[in-house]
Order: sequence, then C-alpha cells, then structure tokens
Amino acid sequence: MRVRHILAAADESVEGRAAIVAAAVLGAGAAARVTVLTVVPPSEDGLGASRALEGLRAMVRATLLHVDHPPKVESVVGVGLPGIEIGRFAETVRADLVVIGRKRRSPRQRMMIGDTADSVARRSPIPCLFVNADAQRYERVLVALDGSERGMGILVPAMDFTRATGARIRAVSVEPVYENEGDVPRLLTARSSKLLAMVNGRRAGVDLGAGRWEEPHGTSPEGPVVIRRGRIIDEIMHEIGTYAADVLVVGYHRGGPAGAIESGSVARRLVHEAPCAVLTVPL
Repeated sequence: MRVRHILAAADESVEGRAAIVAAAVLGAGAAARVTVLTVVPPSEDGLGASRALEGLRAMVRATLLHVDHPPKVESVVGVGLPGIEIGRFAETVRADLVVIGRKRRSPRQRMMIGDTADSVARRSPIPCLFVNADAQRYERVLVALDGSERGMGILVPAMDFTRATGARIRAVSVEPVYENEGDVPRLLTARSSKLLAMVNGRRAGVDLGAGRWEEPHGTSPEGPVVIRRGRIIDEIMHEIGTYAADVLVVGYHRGGPAGAIESGSVARRLVHEAPCAVLTVPL
C-alpha cells in the first residue's frame, strides 16, 4: 500500500472535520494528494450538490487553518448513500487510503440508524482509517494478527502505513487460555512460532529504517510480536493501552451482514470500541 492519494469522507460533524485534519496531516507527511468527499441525497431542484460543494470548500478552508503546512486539497460532492458512494468514489479515483471520522454509537443506535463505518469497511477494497474526533497523532502502530496466513496479509500494508507516517510498529496476537495449564512455564506454541517466523520474513522484506520495530519489554522470546493469552478483544484492548497505540491495524472481511447486525465480528467490535484510530485492511 503506497500512500499517494488519500480520500477523506467528511460531513459537518466534529468527526467529519477530524477526518479532514487526519487526511491533511497524513497527506503532508507522505507527500500524497488529498481529496475531501461529502455525500448528499438527491435534491428535487438538482442544485443540492452545487450548494453542498460551496459549503464543503468553506468547511475545508476553515478546518485546514488548524493544520501546519497543509497539502493542496480537492473538494468533491457525491450523490447517494454515503456507505455506498464513499467506496465507489475511492475506487474510481484510485485512492490508496480512505479516512473516515468515527462516530461513537451504541449497538442499539447502530441497529436503529445504521452506521457508515460498517458499510464502508464491508464494501471497500481499499484500506480505511477510522479516526476519533481528537485523533491527530500517528506515532505508534499496533498490528493485530490472528496467526493465519491470510491474516498475515495486513502486515505489509501496516508497515507501509508506518513508513509513510514515520511511526513505530509492534504486532500482537492472542492465544486462548487452555485448561489444566497450572504453573507450567509458558512456551511458544507451534502456532505462535510459525507466526513469528512469518512476521520476521515480512519484516526482512520491508525496510522501515532503524528503530521502527519496537521489541516488547526490550528482550522477548516472541521478538517483534507480543503473544497474549485470553479473550481476543480484551487482550488487544489491553495491549493498545500498554503500548499507548495511536493506530490499531486489523483485517476486515468484505461482504457479510449489514453493520446494524451484531454478528460477533472481532474486527467490527474493535472498529467501534478501540480508543485509538483503527486502520482496516480488506481480506
């Protein structure tokens, strides 16, 4: 994932403005083009899009006053449903990254009114960065790996994002707690040993520069990967806090049920519950 063109999906909310700021900060750091898109419903007089464009340009100008050395930003308006049009437009303009402000909603609220984050992440073939209203730092990236070869597909995009932002990176994986373990000394399982070998292989193929990979606790048998034991979401959330991560990277399966349906997806829950920004990589 080379970050050459960033698409920010924005509206007039605080979170929508945060997406503009995030895209501008990332665009400036990566020397990437930035496009800001807002999506409006069809209007009876056909003038809704032109009026929205004037408002969007004014909002972008005002928002970028708070960004040091902002890149040049193009403003565009789409017509239709945001959850569909954002992904469609991103593909049309060949964006490398979609940035969206994440609105905090309860499961009940998402069931009643839907959620654009779910819709975009399920449909998008492009990585999506979901940011909080106050998220502007991207200095520590945490990659959540499930141990599968398919899941390893998110590591290279995560490293590309790390390189583009000048951040540091660490990986985490969670194993279940097995019964009757007692006080037996903890050893790497075959799964974790294989995972570590795959991470080291990918790591050797992407030069991030010295000091970008942060080894857990200085020295660790896991090398660049923290292996935790317990409930997956609880342990990933714990590692976000321990590492003080600014961005969590997760794999996201395309398709599936609508976002209003709580289907138990780990990635979906993390997108809504993680305290930091979340970068979803389509699987």
